[in-house]
Amino acid sequence: MSKLDNATISRIESERTKVDLVACIASFVDALACLIFLLWQTKLTNVGRSYIECIVDPVTCLIGYWGFYRRLHDTEAMLADLGLTFVVLGTLSLTCQNAVEDLANLNSFWLQGDTPKEVDSFLELLVAFTLPLGLAIYAWLIGSSRSLRRWLGFMIGLQVLLFFIDLGSFRLPVLSQFVTSQLFTVYAIILSTAKAIWFLSPQRRSR
Repeated sequence: MSKLDNATISRIESERTKVDLVACIASFVDALACLIFLLWQTKLTNVGRSYIECIVDPVTCLIGYWGFYRRLHDTEAMLADLGLTFVVLGTLSLTCQNAVEDLANLNSFWLQGDTPKEVDSFLELLVAFTLPLGLAIYAWLIGSSRSLRRWLGFMIGLQVLLFFIDLGSFRLPVLSQFVTSQLFTVYAIILSTAKAIWFLSPQRRSR
């Protein structure tokens, strides 16, 4: 093997950072948590379900989004900043929405009446106009990048389509019946596993 080949391999391997490894582990944890939620959803207690929905899933997702941001910031700083803002706001809103629903299911005295429904509707609207948009920005940046593996961008794009069908203003009544919570969970497992593989793959740059 020539010295030029060794230099090229060294350059490619150096593009896998500690942030990538942390994001890879977080994505695997997220996939495992979603799998547990899918298989044992009926057996999980309210505390166990809330732990996955309000702690494990959002934390691991945010770590993954930070990994995206670190890889994309050098190419399109402004769009990367905007995408991170939207996905963080959307993830936090979705977490609050899940918390409100879990508290309402527990019949908390301060969540009785119309207040939980109003809060839930507001948070759902906030999620609909932030999380899909942020994911769409990341999907486009990854899919159009020359230094990143583009296949993940198309997978995130499919997730955005599912979000818009279920939450967005472009909801299609005929198709929405096929976009169930089980479908979202299954695709979340597939996508989280794909993210872990993507983060484990070194970033390629051309000089």
